Amino acid sequence: MTFKVKNIRTRLTLWYVAVFTLILVVYAVLSLSLVYWSMRQDLDNELEEDYEILENIISVEKDGAISVNENVDPYFRERWIEIWDAIGKKLYESRPFTAKILPPVPDRIKKADRFTFYSQALPDGGHARFLFGKANINGRWLFVRLVKSEDQLWDDLADTARVFLLALPFSLFLAGFGGFLLTRKMLNPIDRMTEKARRISEENLQERLPVINADDELGHLACTFNQMLERIEKSFARLKQFTADAAHELRTPLTAIQSIGEVSLQENKDAAYYRNVIGSMLEENHRLTQLVDSLLFLSRADCERIKVSKEPFSLFSFIEKTVELIQPLAEEKNQTILLEGDRRLNLTADKNLLREALLNILDNAIKYSGGGTTIRVRFERIRHVTQISVTDQGPGIPVDQQEKIFERFYRVDKARSREIGGIGLGLAIARWTVRAQGGNIRVISQPEAGSTFIIELPGES
Repeated sequence: MTFKVKNIRTRLTLWYVAVFTLILVVYAVLSLSLVYWSMRQDLDNELEEDYEILENIISVEKDGAISVNENVDPYFRERWIEIWDAIGKKLYESRPFTAKILPPVPDRIKKADRFTFYSQALPDGGHARFLFGKANINGRWLFVRLVKSEDQLWDDLADTARVFLLALPFSLFLAGFGGFLLTRKMLNPIDRMTEKARRISEENLQERLPVINADDELGHLACTFNQMLERIEKSFARLKQFTADAAHELRTPLTAIQSIGEVSLQENKDAAYYRNVIGSMLEENHRLTQLVDSLLFLSRADCERIKVSKEPFSLFSFIEKTVELIQPLAEEKNQTILLEGDRRLNLTADKNLLREALLNILDNAIKYSGGGTTIRVRFERIRHVTQISVTDQGPGIPVDQQEKIFERFYRVDKARSREIGGIGLGLAIARWTVRAQGGNIRVISQPEAGSTFIIELPGES
């Protein structure tokens, strides 16, 4: 069965302890290696000193015998020395440790043409450090081997290793405890953010997560969550406002239909009166149907259930046919719709969505412009952007409200909009249909100076 730690604090602590353990092990290995190298170097220096002393007290007699003046060096008996002649006959030996048996000199050492240091295990246990080489003493070639016991070296290394092993558990405990405290302190902001986020609901979306340090990673995370909460809060506010506006707009025609019906039933009138009543009820029903259709369109748009199908077409022919659809409304107010632009322009776009946007803009231009006025529709290509602009002679739009008019149910003059049949969704639909095709819609207007709505779409070069 696999053991898996789910708590981040525990995982970080274990990782910290594991890394710290690895560092301690590497440090121990390096330290022991350095101690071994240093102590072995000391043995090599001592062997060299022994050889220098030997050179000063050794001599070769006339008969070829070896003579060593041991009385010159008071510590000579503590030195381990062996001397052979050229044919391998042992000529001299000084053995301070009589119980130790020395191994023969390895062949690779014998073949060396200089003095060589080497270490070797002794047959009866223990280790020793050797210096072996060929020396010319008084004209005679002799083989000399000097020896130093490495037992003390290995004992010191063992003591050092035991110190490391004894200190390791205590060090790991301190590392684990310190790592736990460190991770708890580091993750404490996350615990606070989690607790705060758990208490945030739709009733208190105005609250934000605590930001302890805005410059570190956790601070950036908290700021990002706060920005997301701010967007959610605004979305909820828009949704509540949309729901309230939709309910109000639906209730208005329903109330009108009910009132007209109740009043007409209270008195006996002639056929002309009831015909007029039925006509009023049908007008309110038409307005209600228009509102429901607009809401359904925006609902499908929000759910991304409306597909964009682009195709190339003649821009002039498209605008001309669109104007023909709404021309009867302009004729009722004796208005003129003029088309201006290059009739050779072509455009690749979704005709149905673009027609929906253009009809909504033209409908507003007709409603808000006075009788006998002129509405201009201009189309042109500026660099790689195709522009369709609709200029009316209406009351204009204040600068501070020019961006808000594209919001759902927003109307500059709500009383007048309701009087002329506006529901406040046309420009919201127009903006969505244009943006869905990668374009943009904007307005240029001044109070009492009319408005120009500009549709910008990617055009062919």
